[in-house]
Amino acid sequence: MNTMTQGLDARKYLTGWLSGLVNMYTADIHALPEDKWTAGFGGCTRNAAELTADTIAMMNWVTNAIGGEVGQLGEDQTAELAKTHTDTRQKAAAALAKAAEEFSTAVNGASDETLNSPVMAPWGMETPLFTMAHIAVSHVWYHDGQLNYKQCLLGDDKVHWMD
Repeated sequence: MNTMTQGLDARKYLTGWLSGLVNMYTADIHALPEDKWTAGFGGCTRNAAELTADTIAMMNWVTNAIGGEVGQLGEDQTAELAKTHTDTRQKAAAALAKAAEEFSTAVNGASDETLNSPVMAPWGMETPLFTMAHIAVSHVWYHDGQLNYKQCLLGDDKVHWMD
């Protein structure tokens, strides 16, 4: 009996899923009215520009960590991104696409040794770099859910990913 075994390519699955999420997130960016892009919804909610900046900041942190630069990730970086790269929906979509492309290039080019190496996560827990990459991709999904909720608060219950 001839048996052929093919392994899973975790990098390609992860970056492929990221590509799909970025497409979904981008559709939701454009579905929010421009005048609501930087609007708060009361209480302690962050606006869509800030959520997107946070998403980009996390991907950038992992991209830099793969390159050997494990820096800080905090409100200052997110606030700066929100002011300069996500203040409009168009800038946000472009910045998200660029961050995802750079992230995917870094993940796909990283050695197993690099991705298995532990780093100090921004919240102070030692974590393998591949786990951090997975968290960054999940982070896109998480914040896209928040964009969807904001759409619903505005009376829009359409799934814009299917357009």
